[in-house]
Amino acid sequence: MTADLNPSAYDAFAQFYDAFTAASDYERWTEQVLALAARHGLAGRTLLDLACGTGNSFMPFLSRGFEVTACDASPAMLAEAASKAPGAEVVLCDISELPVLGSFDLVTCFDDSLNYLLDDEELGAAFEGMARNLRAGGLAAFDLNSLLAYRTTFAADRVSESDGTVFAWRGLGSAAAEPGSAAEARIEIFATTHRQRHFPRERVLALLAGAGLECVAVHGVLADASLDERPDESRHLKVLYTATRAEGGDA
Repeated sequence: MTADLNPSAYDAFAQFYDAFTAASDYERWTEQVLALAARHGLAGRTLLDLACGTGNSFMPFLSRGFEVTACDASPAMLAEAASKAPGAEVVLCDISELPVLGSFDLVTCFDDSLNYLLDDEELGAAFEGMARNLRAGGLAAFDLNSLLAYRTTFAADRVSESDGTVFAWRGLGSAAAEPGSAAEARIEIFATTHRQRHFPRERVLALLAGAGLECVAVHGVLADASLDERPDESRHLKVLYTATRAEGGDA
């Protein structure tokens, strides 16, 4: 699932991941993403979902008639995804070393998975993998944590409970985190460290261009999963980027 967090850590976490993310409204999120994609010319129904985890990110697409291929670096996460969705093709691979899996109308990567890529080279490689798997005119949609997320979520402690399981999150970051800095958070019960990097918009846009992708929209993500056309990293915890394969880009 990530370049920094060993997939074995997610293997141990797989059976609890759905409870940990129970508050995420994937149905609402999918509606927002598809409405945005339609405005930018989404024409087909083939989806490649990167770092899919247990499949929650692609299940609403599957129920809407998409032909889904999904990948993750954690075998246990993929096993959970496959058990939910036997109709989806699931592939074991890392998002920074993505092979050609097909020619897709839409490529997605959600739940801040790209923030685990800790340098420009890895993020650029992930963007190149997206470009290789997009058909001409296809769209890529992915989210990244904003600077606000690292100054708040990654700088605070919290305890939550879902389905009888208690999760203790310890933010090891700083409320004064600088743009482009790294941050860590720890889920104490599993003793797994989550190390991420903030990517400023100008670096994201440059790396997309270097991968042959053209950014067509940038939105702030609100708490109810709706999108704000005025992205502001001091107000939004996440930023959603939408890109297409640049004219004349390689297939």
